[in-house]
Amino acid sequence: MKGKQMETIRINRNAETMPTDYSWQMGLGNDHAYQLHRTDVCEHIKLAHDELGIKYIRCHGVFDDDMLTIQRMSDYRAFRSVPGSKKIKELNFRQVGHIYDNLLKCGVKPFVELSFMPSALASGMKLGLRYDPNITMPKSLQEWEEYIQAFINFLLNRYGAEEVESWYFEVWNEPDLSCFFAGSKEDYFKLYASTARAIKKVNPNLKVGGPSTSACLWLTEFVDFIKKEQVPCDFISTHHYPGDAFGNFINGNNVKHMLKASINAVKTGECLSDTMRDMFFLPEDFIRWDKGTLTRLDDEAKQKIGNLPLFITEWNSMAVFGSPVHDEKYSAAFLVKTCMDLNGAAAAYMFWCCSDLFEEQFMLPKPFVGSYGIVSNDGIPKPNFWGFKLLSQLYKNRVKTPFRTNTDVEYAVFVDGDKTQILVYTQNQDYFKRDSYEIEFAVNTAASNVTAQIIDDTHCNPKKEWEKLGSPDNLTLAQVEEIKKTTALKEEKIDFEVKGNETIIPIRMQVNDVILITVS
Repeated sequence: MKGKQMETIRINRNAETMPTDYSWQMGLGNDHAYQLHRTDVCEHIKLAHDELGIKYIRCHGVFDDDMLTIQRMSDYRAFRSVPGSKKIKELNFRQVGHIYDNLLKCGVKPFVELSFMPSALASGMKLGLRYDPNITMPKSLQEWEEYIQAFINFLLNRYGAEEVESWYFEVWNEPDLSCFFAGSKEDYFKLYASTARAIKKVNPNLKVGGPSTSACLWLTEFVDFIKKEQVPCDFISTHHYPGDAFGNFINGNNVKHMLKASINAVKTGECLSDTMRDMFFLPEDFIRWDKGTLTRLDDEAKQKIGNLPLFITEWNSMAVFGSPVHDEKYSAAFLVKTCMDLNGAAAAYMFWCCSDLFEEQFMLPKPFVGSYGIVSNDGIPKPNFWGFKLLSQLYKNRVKTPFRTNTDVEYAVFVDGDKTQILVYTQNQDYFKRDSYEIEFAVNTAASNVTAQIIDDTHCNPKKEWEKLGSPDNLTLAQVEEIKKTTALKEEKIDFEVKGNETIIPIRMQVNDVILITVS
């Protein structure tokens, strides 16, 4: 609409409605289990629960060696020469209990990802990610099943059957990727069957599912497998990001770019944070993504799995760690667009992730480093946090307006009695696009008050406030509090005109802005 006259959009608030989709409130991801011992991470999770209505938290690595669930005498270097030291061992799920206690105190429930393999049970030594989880199959499925049953009994004894029956148990994470699983698809299916049956043997009411794949892979084969082998499965889980797996097209030019960026960083003495950005942030690739791609994948996934509930347990605006978009309004517009395109296909739509205190690749120190979270390292809500805040305020009845139009300007309408909400968003994959749009809404009601909550370059933009300070590597506590105060989502009155029984509301937006208008 650049260069065109103002577009008028007429809204009939009395039209037929449908239920608003709140499946995104089911939960969030949050790095790996050991991080949940941290008070600051727990504060970020509690903020997401209290402000956004988040119900569950999912994390990797609850069985990693740093959680100390199996300890052998041989794990202590000085005792490795003791005869039989590998066989002298005990189970101890106390550390797991501690992190789940922390989650429950935050108001959320555990969404239990059963990963990765304790070294004491592992068939090999292959490790993945920065914190070195063992990603191999168990050397004995029988030992693994006994371990799983002991874990489930620990949870039941500590929290009670009624509580644990309200949790979900997901077998592994992205077994289709070699950085997460050193086995084949068939190996994973065996692991899933062994795990699911072990859980159900202890308590048949516990909810277990998989395959937790990336890019919606293996769904048809997994459903065929569980049906043929009569394996318990209460939900199907999978993940998707635009441009899976690295958010970029993997081709020769991109590989050359990454190598050149790393070589240049050595020459110039560039820090790790900036090097990660330069290597993997390739915004010219974003434009090639289909707009609305995630909800198209949702529909395809739902068709493949039939009547089983679909849980999207990871998604984000981009799969690249260190990408500036995660700290900017780009992510807020993307998540608002994606959630507004939901049509009930998914029972859970869990964004990855909550906190920027994240060490899957690196724990980068600067206040804004393009990490996946909705809350910064310092506990500052980012634009994507405020995008979810807008979604949490939406009325339960959504007016049936044009849906998934993928136009430059999209909107959704919600009603509650005499009140009307108009959520407007200008999501675009072109990171460099700066077009402006002039729109006016004509609502068939005579309003006495119109307000707006805005996410744009000057509202809910903590990264900009940090840059005004000179982009320091560390913020003082006073600076953190000032940025929180300055960039919090605010409701402000905006201009409108009543003509008879119609309210006219003019607005001006740029690409990747989001505005929630409330008419009363």
